[in-house]
Amino acid sequence: MKRIICACLEQTQTFETEHDYDVYIKGLERKEKRYKIVSKETNADGSLVAKVICEYNSYPTGDYLD
Repeated sequence: MKRIICACLEQTQTFETEHDYDVYIKGLERKEKRYKIVSKETNADGSLVAKVICEYNSYPTGDYLD
């Protein structure tokens, strides 16, 4: 049998505006999910590309978010 010891989700997301990015981050905080912003870049057209590591379901995160 296998068991998940710890898990996180790494995502690269594009947001059209800074406001969309802020809404996403506030949603993570409202759900009380642990997360870490790895990088955040603004493109020439004003969109944002963010790399985020966040808690996956209710699994322990180990040292992924340290």
